[in-house]
Amino acid sequence: MRRTASVGLGRDWRKAAAIVLGALTFGAMVGCEPPTNAPARPGYPPAYDPRPGYPGYPGYPGYQGYQGHPGYPPQPGYPPPPYAPTAPPMLAPLAGDASLREEVRYVVSELVASLTPDQAAKIRGIPLKFDPDPSEINAFAGCEDGHAFLAVTQGLLDAVFAISQTQASDQLFGTRTYDAYMAAVVPPLVRTKGARATLPTGIVPPQVLADPRVGSRARELYGEVVAFTLGHELAHHYLGHTGCETGAVESDFSPALLGHIATTIVPGLNQPNELASDTYGTANVLTAGRSRQARPAYRWTERGALTLFAFFTQLQQVGGSSSNLFLGFLRTHPNPQLRTPSVRAVAEDWRRRNPG
Repeated sequence: MRRTASVGLGRDWRKAAAIVLGALTFGAMVGCEPPTNAPARPGYPPAYDPRPGYPGYPGYPGYQGYQGHPGYPPQPGYPPPPYAPTAPPMLAPLAGDASLREEVRYVVSELVASLTPDQAAKIRGIPLKFDPDPSEINAFAGCEDGHAFLAVTQGLLDAVFAISQTQASDQLFGTRTYDAYMAAVVPPLVRTKGARATLPTGIVPPQVLADPRVGSRARELYGEVVAFTLGHELAHHYLGHTGCETGAVESDFSPALLGHIATTIVPGLNQPNELASDTYGTANVLTAGRSRQARPAYRWTERGALTLFAFFTQLQQVGGSSSNLFLGFLRTHPNPQLRTPSVRAVAEDWRRRNPG
């Protein structure tokens, strides 16, 4: 009698079972997806899932951008954007003072490129200076001996970078690192001369700081805050608030002189001038932001201004009028609580006049 293959296999059922079980096991290993997250250490958020298609990872299908995915929830008080979210490219993280300054130069170049020809002509040749003082938190436009300049202190860059890192962590992982950062740095900033706004070690867990999404998102936030800050200062120049002739040339200013100018010359700018610079600076940021998104890139909005104002509002509330910070930014700029509604109104009006 002819025996079939099935009959022959049935004579050794143990061998058949082992083959079937092995095949099923191998199929499960290669066909099933790995668990979404590895177990997190106590007190640490879970690590991200880098698989293609994971919606929280920029650059992969399904990523919805800042407002469109639970990883980047809308922030209280920030209206949802009127534009469709896009998937911006993953950005390399900022690391070190040199990278923070280079990013400022890049942001300023984008702001200038979005000005009207008349505005751009008035600021052509004005140098951008960096004061290395880590305890001074300020940015300013000034004029000394007929030479215009634009300056930002290392202390301000440190503060903006710390804010961006903590807020990126909170948006992606639902942590409260921004609150922890503010609780740690605000009291010494407003009461102790020489205190710094750098991010203290341990506020953000190391594995979170190492997450490429956090580094990319932090760079987006950093650029957005810097864009408003320097857009405001550029406006002082092309609106004629500094008293310098337009088209200034490079000149040599010492950090000490920059610090002196920050606290003596700039306070002479009156409140109408400051509000005008807020208006034009906000419009500049929004116009540049729309141009950036077309490439595509992260689109700047007024969120950078609101983030900066919230930071200084808390400093002011803790320190009061005797705050050490009144020797810096809070002395040379209007009350941040008064500037917030003005910037919001400017942004809403800009969108009505520039739909799409």
